[in-house]
Amino acid sequence: MRLSTCALVLALVVPTLHAQTKPIHVEVAVVHPHKITGDDPSNRQVIGGRFVATATTVQTLIRTAFGIDPKAIVNAPAWTESELFDMQATIADHAEITNPEQFQQLILSLLQDQFGFRFHRDQREGPVYWLVVDKPGKIGPALKETKPGTPMNMSMNGDRRIDMRVTNVSMTDFAKSIQKRAGRTVEDHTGLTGKYDFQIRWATDPSPESDDATLFTVIREQLGLRLQSAKGPIDVIVVDNVTQPVSE
Repeated sequence: MRLSTCALVLALVVPTLHAQTKPIHVEVAVVHPHKITGDDPSNRQVIGGRFVATATTVQTLIRTAFGIDPKAIVNAPAWTESELFDMQATIADHAEITNPEQFQQLILSLLQDQFGFRFHRDQREGPVYWLVVDKPGKIGPALKETKPGTPMNMSMNGDRRIDMRVTNVSMTDFAKSIQKRAGRTVEDHTGLTGKYDFQIRWATDPSPESDDATLFTVIREQLGLRLQSAKGPIDVIVVDNVTQPVSE
């Protein structure tokens, strides 16, 4: 079984690190500085009971472990963003990674064991988005109130083109789900207290040839909502310690 970082991260609707009954952790790991060749694709994947990464920065690992934007990482040394490493790690008991939370636990274990990573959580004031109704008293054509008995579901699939399908979801949960795509913490200020169904599609990097709009445009035109810039509390990961591995 092979799981890529991209596939796992896309499955995260509300990025968080959940505890498992039996935590996933690294048993044996080897880390080396990456030798730059001029063709250095960065890749991270799980193959069976092993984790393999190439041309990967420590900051990338931190982002992956917590499902956060780089701006939410505080006090990280400059080398964590610039220096590349190759890594191979054996997962304890050759445990199978089957969900994003387990993958995050694996990466955090690797950071702690091989880079002496220690951290604490905090909140800082910074730029956020408020999710608001674009025109008071009017919602968009794609936003439908949920009918009784409809099961809750939220899925987000794709890479450059994102398809999002939602049923029986509150605006608060929707706001949380798009934080990674919006690039900031998103707070619900719509005043809409019900549950809603909708299906939207947007392009992460639209081209002139593409018919797909950006997330911001789709939210406004199809849902009748808007992402408004504001200031507010941001959850951050404060790096207390991280060290470069000793080369053999």
